[in-house]
Amino acid sequence: MSRKPGKARAASSKAISSFGANSSFGGFTSTTSGANLSYLAEPPDVSTVSDAHVVVSLKNLQKKDATTKAKALEELLAYVQSHPYEQDGGTEEPILDAWVQLYPRVSMENSRRVRELSHNLQFALMKSARKRMEKRLPKVVGPWLAGTFDRDRAVSRAATEGLSSFLTTPEKVTLFWKRCQGQILNYADDATKETTDTLSDRRSTNADDADAKYLRVLGGSLALVLNLLQRLDAAEIEKCIDSYDQFFGNDKVWASLVANDSGVRRLSAQLLLVCIKKRPSQIEADLARISRALIAEGLKSDQAGSTTDYIDALVTLTEKYPTVWTSDYRGKKSPTSRLKIFLESGSQRGPPHYWTKLTQLLAVIPKGILPSDVDGAIEVLRSMRNGVTSRDEPRANSADAWSSYLGLARHFLQTLPSNEDRLRLSSECIFPLTRQYLFPSPDTSAWASGSQLQTLIRAYTSTTTLSYEDLVEATKAEWDQLRDELKTRIRNSLPETSKDHQKSQKTVAEEGDRWFSLAGKILDAHEKTRAGDRPIPDIPAQPSLSLLQESLKLLETRNWKPYGAALVLESAIKQAPLLFRSTSATQEVVEHMNRSLVEGRGQFLSASSAPYILSGISLLGQIPEQRDNFTRIWKSGISVVMECLENVEAASALTKLISSTETGHLALQVPELQTELIRRCLMCAVGQPGSSWELFNNVFTFGALSDSASRRLTMELTGRIITPSGQPKEGVIRGLQIIGDKKPELLAEDDEIHMALRTKLLSLSEGSGDDHGVAMLHALLENPSGASSKTSVLVQQNINNASSTSLMVDTLVRQAMQVQGADASMDLSSLIPDTAKWKEQLSVFFQEAPNSSLALTNGLAGSCFLTTEESRHSNTSLPRDARGCSIPGRMAEYTVKLISSGFDFNKLDVSMKVDVVVALGLTAELAADQLTLMSKNSIWGALDSQDALTDLENLVASSRKQIIKIAENAQDWCGGSGNDESPLVHAVIQNLIETSRVLSPLGFYSARSMYNILQALTERHGLASSTEEWLASPDLLKSSPTTVFPAAAILGGLGEAASTSKAVSNFCNRLVSDIAGARLDQDKTLITLVLLNLCMQVYDIGELPVANNRLVFAVKQVTSWLDTPEQLDNATAAEACRCLQRLLPCIKDVYGPYWEKAVDFSIYLWTKPATEPIEKRLPEIHASLRLIAALQSLDEPNDDLVDVLQTSAEKISAGLLELLKLPREKFTQPLEIVDAILCRQVDNIPIRHYPELSELYSLIASESRAIQTAAFTILNKALPAAQETLSVDILLEKQEARLPDELLSLLLDAPTLESYPDETIARFPTAIRSYLLSWHLVFDAFRAASYKVRADYAENLKAENYIGPLMDFTFDVLGLSAAHGLNLERAGFTAEHIRHYDLRLAESEPEERNMQWLFIHLYYLVLKYVPGLFKAWYIDCRSKQTKISVEAWMTKYFSPIIISEALDEVVKWEASQETPADDEKELIVKVSRAAKEVIAGYEVDELNASISIRIPPEFPLEAVKVTGINRVAVNERKWQNWIMATQGVITFSGGSIVDGLTAFRRNVVGALKGQSECAICYSIISTDKKMPDKRCQTCKNLFHRTCLYKWFQSSSQNTCPLCRNPIDYIGADTRVRRGGTAGA
Repeated sequence: MSRKPGKARAASSKAISSFGANSSFGGFTSTTSGANLSYLAEPPDVSTVSDAHVVVSLKNLQKKDATTKAKALEELLAYVQSHPYEQDGGTEEPILDAWVQLYPRVSMENSRRVRELSHNLQFALMKSARKRMEKRLPKVVGPWLAGTFDRDRAVSRAATEGLSSFLTTPEKVTLFWKRCQGQILNYADDATKETTDTLSDRRSTNADDADAKYLRVLGGSLALVLNLLQRLDAAEIEKCIDSYDQFFGNDKVWASLVANDSGVRRLSAQLLLVCIKKRPSQIEADLARISRALIAEGLKSDQAGSTTDYIDALVTLTEKYPTVWTSDYRGKKSPTSRLKIFLESGSQRGPPHYWTKLTQLLAVIPKGILPSDVDGAIEVLRSMRNGVTSRDEPRANSADAWSSYLGLARHFLQTLPSNEDRLRLSSECIFPLTRQYLFPSPDTSAWASGSQLQTLIRAYTSTTTLSYEDLVEATKAEWDQLRDELKTRIRNSLPETSKDHQKSQKTVAEEGDRWFSLAGKILDAHEKTRAGDRPIPDIPAQPSLSLLQESLKLLETRNWKPYGAALVLESAIKQAPLLFRSTSATQEVVEHMNRSLVEGRGQFLSASSAPYILSGISLLGQIPEQRDNFTRIWKSGISVVMECLENVEAASALTKLISSTETGHLALQVPELQTELIRRCLMCAVGQPGSSWELFNNVFTFGALSDSASRRLTMELTGRIITPSGQPKEGVIRGLQIIGDKKPELLAEDDEIHMALRTKLLSLSEGSGDDHGVAMLHALLENPSGASSKTSVLVQQNINNASSTSLMVDTLVRQAMQVQGADASMDLSSLIPDTAKWKEQLSVFFQEAPNSSLALTNGLAGSCFLTTEESRHSNTSLPRDARGCSIPGRMAEYTVKLISSGFDFNKLDVSMKVDVVVALGLTAELAADQLTLMSKNSIWGALDSQDALTDLENLVASSRKQIIKIAENAQDWCGGSGNDESPLVHAVIQNLIETSRVLSPLGFYSARSMYNILQALTERHGLASSTEEWLASPDLLKSSPTTVFPAAAILGGLGEAASTSKAVSNFCNRLVSDIAGARLDQDKTLITLVLLNLCMQVYDIGELPVANNRLVFAVKQVTSWLDTPEQLDNATAAEACRCLQRLLPCIKDVYGPYWEKAVDFSIYLWTKPATEPIEKRLPEIHASLRLIAALQSLDEPNDDLVDVLQTSAEKISAGLLELLKLPREKFTQPLEIVDAILCRQVDNIPIRHYPELSELYSLIASESRAIQTAAFTILNKALPAAQETLSVDILLEKQEARLPDELLSLLLDAPTLESYPDETIARFPTAIRSYLLSWHLVFDAFRAASYKVRADYAENLKAENYIGPLMDFTFDVLGLSAAHGLNLERAGFTAEHIRHYDLRLAESEPEERNMQWLFIHLYYLVLKYVPGLFKAWYIDCRSKQTKISVEAWMTKYFSPIIISEALDEVVKWEASQETPADDEKELIVKVSRAAKEVIAGYEVDELNASISIRIPPEFPLEAVKVTGINRVAVNERKWQNWIMATQGVITFSGGSIVDGLTAFRRNVVGALKGQSECAICYSIISTDKKMPDKRCQTCKNLFHRTCLYKWFQSSSQNTCPLCRNPIDYIGADTRVRRGGTAGA
């Protein structure tokens, strides 16, 4: 046989293509299933399997462990998949034979994974072996198909997918089942014969697993036969009729109806149904067996999970073969008793239609099974009721269950022979349902689940629609009795004085509501059936009317206080309106209600029952027959309410009286009511007492207000929508939303209301973002009529004016863009600000000359000195919006955001665009100056808040960006031609040139605006050829009052690009020549200086295109002015210094007095008396500092300059320090620029030029960060040198050292976390920076101080508790107080950051990180220099959380560094020990870094007196531990004293281990001082580690006690070994204790 490679899909189709043709499988030559499910089956022969691994896997399948089997199946599956059909024909034959024997058993294992893998492997073998596996398919078809019915989805899916891969159509599936019918039946028959004992080895399998396996096999066999009967027709079934007979002959088939598995029971019931339809003869032959299984056993068995199938089978079988209940029944007990058990079980958690099936069953049960006597009937109904009310019965089944119950009861009522029996059954089995519903009681709670109205109606009709008058009369009597009970309950309800009054009235109200709910349903049913043959009687009507009369009488008697009775009345009208159809029957009730209003009046309104009676009156209007009565009563009610408006209950009464459509129509006819409703609605909206939202809602829901009244109310609400503080009024918003929902046309069509409300709501949505306000806004703007015109008016009103209620700019932009997008034809100029108004508002700001310090920051430099101040009008009262923004600011912000949002700016007229660009540029320059100076009353009112600062920054940036964007598109801006923005830019520049020809603030700012535009043009397009011609214009580059500003703007704007211009070069030469002949008393001199300085900036330093002699003349002239410095004002001085800064480098080789004059003049400017605010002196200070810096950095200076700088160095240093001390009242950008340059200069001052340090400490507290930095830099350098001198002086003079009082004063007002908001602290305020830098200086003093001075300093800090506030603030900021300490690793702080703080590097970091770094470093310094003070703070700390966090944080990040440095210090000290004296030795020190231990020893007679100093991980919080290792030369007491002394020195010397080692060495050396060797052993230390202590009184030699004792023993004499004189061994002290004398 040839095998060609092919895809797996093709293999599957090929396998089925031969199915039924000429293959052996198609003919099914074998009819046996070949399946043996018993565990005792003979194992397969695997001796011929070639692969040993496969043999092992096949054998593992026969083992008991499920994991082993699953592993074996996975291995086999992998093997088969690795041997596809295309590779040598697939899997070999022996494996197939073995698998066919194993598969039936494996596929029924309890392990889900094993079963799933077995089906996967079977499919894999089909694909691998193809036809060879086809021949074996009859032996495995049974278990494979059975697997598709497995209850586990994964297993079922695995088996199904395998089969469906080749059974691809329904026809093929049917054909497969048809051909395999015999094998399937054989397998099923064999499977049903198995038992738990044959399927499982009970020795190793528990009962549950054995039962589960057995039921799985049994269920599979039932499912197979069931599917055969469902799929095959009768003819096909007849072919294997014997096999079917054999299968059904097994008692287990029908016994499965009561199996312990719900799935098996369902299959068995379904099989019975199919057999009834397709094999009736089989059923007829087995009726006795089926009756026994289905009725005798099934009715009493647990059918949970299978009740639906079971009862279906039971109903079908009973209908076709009723004898199963009678003649064929073989049970020990009667079928009736079995039926009662079944009824008592209920649906056993089955679905609702179970009860429908049960009703069908009860209808078809043969006569004689259901009892015919009343006792039996009651007993059966009681059993069924127990099932219905069972705790396990689902609630969803309740209605169907009670319906079935009442159907059976109705059956009994029709079959009982006597009236007495029927009345008894009704009384015991039906009437309690109604009683329990109306009057719930724990004693009758079993009936509670039947309290649905549909059930109660069914119960009512069960006794009233039968043709038995006695039952109808009994029902009437029952209702009369119930009425009397309810009357009694109403009458006996508790009064207001009782504590249970509320509970009592509520109970009455609930009972009345239930009564009329049921009565109303019955009356509805009566109305529907009254025209029929058998109408439902209206028995509850008369008792209900009687109840109403009783309730009204009670209300009148008890002054309308029992509101429960009033609620009964309301329920009657609401739930049973048919009662009031008859006006005559209810006339008394209606009159009672009217009389209550008219006679009771104020007393009635105050009663608790009034709201319910009034509500009932409103409901009465919905009944057509009572319309006249309703109108009369309603008018009486309104009249009473209007008379009693002072009554607190009036609002509630009004609410009830207008709570229907009918009442709303009547309310329009009462003018005074309209006014009152407006008043009440306003009170509700503004939150005043006396009204309610229910009233407000009812007014508009039911149309109780006329159109004019509604408009008046809406206008009132619109005016009150926002509080004076700018906050939304929630009540007003809610009221408007109600109006918008109920009467949208009022808000959308009335122009006045629409515009006013729209403005208010837009303003509200800006401030609060309230959802209700935004929702209302969207509702209002939903396609309103005339939207475009209304929006443009809204925009113009809010942008051309400013007030606290003005809409925000963003809101106006959104509105404008919406209109532009919606109406393409509108005039866009109506959305642009009024430029005339814009310029008018800007003119107010141009009445004051610019601040002179702006010369440092603006592009026109000293041009600001040239403006003349106009008459000044205070602009503090300028109109501003809620943010403080002026009208020009709002206009600029609006224009920029509008264009950025996509507004079509190009559609405007050129003249309008020019006006807008010019005004925008001027506004941007004013705003930029306000930012620079941090001034008030400019474009923004104040910049106190971060939001205002951010808004102003954004305004400047966005305005300039928009102007630059326009300029970038102007290629030919100079000529003004082209289709781009060139004409516009050309027109703007011409406009600004003309405006800037006046020496006024407006001219100055116009020039600045032109400077920015020219700068952008130059950067984008460079210097065009036409520009040179333009520059040659006679009225541009000229030194005159009318041209100075345009010329300055051109020179600054063109910048370095103008260095190639001939016109600029000529202008520069002309200006140099003018300066050479200028005099101080000329007005033109300052103009020439300003223009020359701007012109020189065009060229590189030292590269001016001017002849050298002209430059020398110019320098000579300028320096001549410096001979009388007092005659130079600030502006001239600043411009002169700037001029020299540029001119002097050009003549650096020229000798002369110019250099000395320039330096002396700069020093003069720094040191002259401060008669003016520093703000006015900033330009001259800045220019002079830059001049000195330029001279100091000049390459190859001449000798004159070198001499001047050397001789003036000390004066320059003193002058710089004087500048540091100048008072700074306000910090601006120019001041920061000056301070930054000053700090760089101060940093280069030599230490020898430093003054007395006490004068500099106060600068650390400066508000200027630059000044702080400069002062810190000086002190940081100077303190260590000062401390070295101080340490020597303190030592010589024997005085106590103290930290400078000026420095300690900076530590007094320690900041706290509560003093600063989180966002402020994150910006590292200067006050906190000053405090922390002061602490850094304190530890700088510690660093260079001696041990004695450090101790004194520590005492200084301890005396005033300076460390405590520092630690509190540190741990608060770093988060340790809240147990969220800063993670140094995550924050990027290394050990180097902890050890060192670099101020310059830290300033380049974000402010928060800078602050954190300084805190971390200071904490490290605290641990290093004053650990004792930190430990004292730690002990006193009351927060346990803080202590835990601090200790863990310190141990993790700081202790390792402190320990390492302490050990480094020991190593360094040990290496630098001085050479000991002749009679001393060095201390031997060994350091173990891993163990954090220091071992020190001192050698004595080849022994070491050694100690161990161990450093704990929590060091320095925990003290070091000193222990003795080897005691030598002293007794234990003295040795312990040494150890304690060593530990004490370390503890009290700030944790210095070196000090402890020094103390230990000093003790040892001191103890050995003067000690001589023992004359016997010639050693100092004896064997007991003691020194010689016995002295001979004659020769004075010392001996060890032990040596002397040994000598006495060996010599048998008590004489000295040297002089042989008697020696006293015991000693005088011992003799005294023994009673001897000292001289004995």
